[in-house]
Amino acid sequence: MKTICKMALLVITLLHVIKLFMPVNLELLTSFTALLFVLGLFMQRKGFRTITLIFFALGIGILVYYKLPFSLWMSSFTSMTNIIAIIVVMQLFAIPIEVGHYSDTIEYWLKKLFKKESSLYLFAMLVTNLFSSFLLFGTVPVMVSLFNKALKNNVRDHQRFFATAIMRGYALVLFWAPGAVIMLLVMQVTHVSWSELFLPGLLLSIIGLLTSYLLEHFSGLNKPILTEPLPTSSCIAKNAPKQTAHILLVVIFLLLLISFFEAFSIGSATGRILLSGLLVSTIWIVSFFKNAELKSVLSLYWKGGITQATDFSVFFIAVGLFAGAVDHSGILSHIQPLLQGSVNHLGIFSILIIPLVFILIAVCGIHPLVLAVMFGKILLAVSLPLSPVSIALILTLSASISFIISPFAGMSLMTAKFLNVTPMEVSLKWNLLFCTIFLIEGLIFAYVWHG
Repeated sequence: MKTICKMALLVITLLHVIKLFMPVNLELLTSFTALLFVLGLFMQRKGFRTITLIFFALGIGILVYYKLPFSLWMSSFTSMTNIIAIIVVMQLFAIPIEVGHYSDTIEYWLKKLFKKESSLYLFAMLVTNLFSSFLLFGTVPVMVSLFNKALKNNVRDHQRFFATAIMRGYALVLFWAPGAVIMLLVMQVTHVSWSELFLPGLLLSIIGLLTSYLLEHFSGLNKPILTEPLPTSSCIAKNAPKQTAHILLVVIFLLLLISFFEAFSIGSATGRILLSGLLVSTIWIVSFFKNAELKSVLSLYWKGGITQATDFSVFFIAVGLFAGAVDHSGILSHIQPLLQGSVNHLGIFSILIIPLVFILIAVCGIHPLVLAVMFGKILLAVSLPLSPVSIALILTLSASISFIISPFAGMSLMTAKFLNVTPMEVSLKWNLLFCTIFLIEGLIFAYVWHG
């Protein structure tokens, strides 16, 4: 069963790579997605399986009730398989990182440069923020491969430490990264250009990073890191500069490839990341062809690494089906007039209510991308003393917080899976206070920026 799931994951990934250059048969993609879903259900943990089946049943119920055509069933069922493909590809980076012992280099620099957990936390957030600007959903497996061992050895509560750094670092890049899907969608809905959003978005991102740093610093992360004296003549110390250069070259090459594909309009935003990640990771793996450890690491990846994606892959399929059903059924068009009337009645105070309703609906499982379109239309249709830029900032703020705080969001699920914790811990337990503070700061900033 595991082998068939692995093959299904690989075929889905391959189909999405082929899709960048030519049309792919939707029935074929649906067949392998169905195979992965059915077999993957048996491999899911009980908690994951229950939530998956709820979303799947809701999606099927909506599709049947509204008598939607089978073509929409298939497109909804496969709508999130591109994310599954990116996760599978980005896990490939773990192979050269393991073979080359790059995590030892990261640990070396952490011990040498950082003395307190709070400064290390800020660094981890900044690196995640940087990587997320071009890797997007693929950030989690790459960051875990690079940092997990080092943090486990040097930080007391490393799971909470790393989970919050990843989640916040990722969500805060959405305010300014030109390749972020939510940014593109908000620009389209509000008719605001990226150049208009970049400066306020970057400032809001910096405010979020500083808020997160200060919150963690004053709530217990001001302790010295758990570390031992550095061996001055160790092999790790000698190789550290060389291996650091390798990592930087990989990052630069990845960025250049994504930019190249974008310049020639090859694929979608996620497709470019998929193809670039596949090419760079393959080249990096091949560079270790003569390394004796490569064979054993590849074997471990095939036995267990690739199946790490199964839990949330099956869940993504169910959520994609549900989100697609909701989007195509017109359910949201029935809700929109009610919200429109409430916003008209509340006036300027609606900028407090809209984000809360947005986040609440997102927590219930509706994708923030769908909500950004719906709420964007509502806010633009109402006469508010706000500029389109302020409305765009409010929409992005609501979406970014939804990505953090919803236990059903892709980042919550991936982070929880890779760090062996629960989605509820990653989202609500560890991030609720930060999200509350940042929401207040963000709304004030959006209003002041307008003024």
